[in-house]
Amino acid sequence: MADPVKRFLSAFWRDCRGAAAVETALVSLLLVTLMAQALDFGWYAYCALQVRMAAQAAVAQAAINCNTAAKLPATTNCSGVTTAMTTAAQQVSLGTGITLGTTAEQYYCRDGNTLRAMGATKPANCSPYSTDTPADFITQTVNYTFAPIFPGLSVVSGYAGVIHSTAWMRLS
Repeated sequence: MADPVKRFLSAFWRDCRGAAAVETALVSLLLVTLMAQALDFGWYAYCALQVRMAAQAAVAQAAINCNTAAKLPATTNCSGVTTAMTTAAQQVSLGTGITLGTTAEQYYCRDGNTLRAMGATKPANCSPYSTDTPADFITQTVNYTFAPIFPGLSVVSGYAGVIHSTAWMRLS
């Protein structure tokens, strides 16, 4: 009985029919996995770029709407600035998926090539750092909840969560 089994196994191992199909299936699986990695990474990079653009658009809108001394500090004296910033941020392709996070506003003075924080209330001058007038800067954080195209398949799925970006701009 061992002889027929031995002949069957020997013939089975020598038979090459279907080998190309098995190899194609294995290589295709690898290629599909690599393509999923590339697509998800590209989608993550695109979303991160859009979030940065949304943050810049939000603070730029604050600078446009609140460009007079009477409207500064903008977070308290410029009516509708939050709505305008939200609308501007949501103009990127991610749309209403973009949400505003924290907004901060502070006065800064130039000290050589650096800025020194002077607080939320406008100081009279920038001494002892310089003879400049204190400048009002607004900072805005923008958030987007990232969802990968191929959840669970790509490495980027481990990064699924909220993408944050912060931008700031001088208002005065």
